[in-house]
Amino acid sequence: MQALLAFEATARYESIKRASNELALTESAISRQISMLEKTLGVNLFHRVKKRLSLTRAGRSYAANILKILEQLDRDTLKVMSLEGVGGNLEIASLPTVGASWLIPRLTGFYEQHPDITINVSARTNRFLFDGTDMDGALSFGEANWAGAVSEFLFEEELVPVVSPTLLTASTKKQPEQLIRQRMLHLKTRPAAWQLWCEANGLSDLNFMSGPRFEIQSMLISAACAGQGVALLPEFLIESELETGLLKILTKSSIRSEGAYYFSYPEARANEPLLAVFRVWLQSQAIQFRDAKKK
Repeated sequence: MQALLAFEATARYESIKRASNELALTESAISRQISMLEKTLGVNLFHRVKKRLSLTRAGRSYAANILKILEQLDRDTLKVMSLEGVGGNLEIASLPTVGASWLIPRLTGFYEQHPDITINVSARTNRFLFDGTDMDGALSFGEANWAGAVSEFLFEEELVPVVSPTLLTASTKKQPEQLIRQRMLHLKTRPAAWQLWCEANGLSDLNFMSGPRFEIQSMLISAACAGQGVALLPEFLIESELETGLLKILTKSSIRSEGAYYFSYPEARANEPLLAVFRVWLQSQAIQFRDAKKK
């Protein structure tokens, strides 16, 4: 381990001096550790030219792999250190905007019921393989077909067209399609949303694909608030913007997104007690949310 730490630091800086400062070891001790590692591996990890170091091809590949392992060890160590009493930690991935606006505010209630359990939330925009990660579950949008995972339905998504009031005029209030024709703002993960909305509202003559595209919903919300065009967004993500007047609903005509929100978790962890507690709580929150939307 000492040799690996010495190699990783030296590889990162390509400098024995800087590695020795970081690890609080002498330069000769760092050199000995690296030499011992190279002898064990039977491979040169560095080019040495006039006391200057540069990674060999093998060294560069090895350094990248070692860094991943050391980072995982660090995460695992912190996770074990945080396990006290009867509680524990769960690592939950979430879409950034939904995590910030829907999941995290509700966790206050979870902690009131389960003060010994800690929920760590990470932002993920794309699906991933649970194998090889420390994630216990993920809140995502799409279909219930996550490879190697069980997906439990949470709720569907209704989209309404919203716009900054700075773009509204007497004319566009009466004929909202005028604004929609000017500029549509798109979410990359909902590529067909505007087409479905326009066709449902008799506007099939438009170029549905024109307009800027954004990676996550918070970016789309910001663009709409800045008056850059009309966006299709779920009301539950823009409650504060609607209350403060930053955004206005252009028309109550809505469409249901293709797909839904799910909580997915590895099949192998389905019976883990902490995960089961969280799943039951999350389903209760989803049921309350669906019931509130019906009123």
